[in-house]
Amino acid sequence: MLLKHKFPLDKSELGVISHAQKLALQGEIAFGHCFVAEYDERINTLEQLLFLIDGVLYHHLNVQHIQLPTIHWHASAAWQALIEAFQSESFSRFEFYANPVNGLKTQARTLFTERFEDRACPTRNVNLSAEVYRRFNHAVGKFVSFKVANPIEDLDLFHSWMHNPRVSAFWEQNWSKDKLQSYLANKLHTPFNLPLIGYFDDQAFGYFEVYWAGEDRIAPYYPWQAYDRGLHLLVGNEAFRGSRFFKAWCTAISHFMFLDCPQTQKIVLEPRHNNHRLLNQITKLGFIKEYEFEFPHKRAALISIEKIKFYKENFQC
Repeated sequence: MLLKHKFPLDKSELGVISHAQKLALQGEIAFGHCFVAEYDERINTLEQLLFLIDGVLYHHLNVQHIQLPTIHWHASAAWQALIEAFQSESFSRFEFYANPVNGLKTQARTLFTERFEDRACPTRNVNLSAEVYRRFNHAVGKFVSFKVANPIEDLDLFHSWMHNPRVSAFWEQNWSKDKLQSYLANKLHTPFNLPLIGYFDDQAFGYFEVYWAGEDRIAPYYPWQAYDRGLHLLVGNEAFRGSRFFKAWCTAISHFMFLDCPQTQKIVLEPRHNNHRLLNQITKLGFIKEYEFEFPHKRAALISIEKIKFYKENFQC
């Protein structure tokens, strides 16, 4: 739940500074890796404080721990909200990035406990709605966010992407608008699928389907665990292709999946075995190709990443 407006930061020797917002998070390094933050009365909201801490961790890779001492910060409303989220004035880099407050949009959700004849579904929350995730990516200087796809409002965009020759070569769904609308509506009403539209600074760039692997067609092809999640994806906006943006959105959608369900320990994908562009890019982020297998409709590669490796590779935890 970080700021919705651009909030650029400059690196300082011991912290970060936003000259435009007249905010700073300065401090000192203790024990060689712990950043002890100095109090700044201009930091008024949790969103500002999270953003500044994220900036420190992004710009200072040697920092593995953050501390905001109670004796200095206790009067700050932003700090009090931070304590409510982390239950401590001190936390590690991993604890910071793995906390749902760092990107996940909070929504009240009931539990889905339906049982199918051929498999038992894990107890979990029902699907989300509206915007589900938003974080600023310092590498591209843009916010990355995901919203649940709307079969009516997003239909024209979805239709144009599916009729892009580059996309249709892999998805093979260059269908009529009516058929694509039914497709999206069906995804929304099956509790093991979540269709999302991805945005850079609120400009739509791609479509993502997050699914529970044990209830998907991939289930018979690998030894899935109850909370494994899978991903189908496409980038339809040509302006956001390339390795720089790939890293930003792939990290963001994976981060969302791990935040959304703390029990999830693994993410899987099953692209075509010859989708070399995707395979080359995604393995740079810590994903591995486990093996190839035969789907009824294609020869696929099983691509995966474990939760701990994801945070280590992409957030230097």
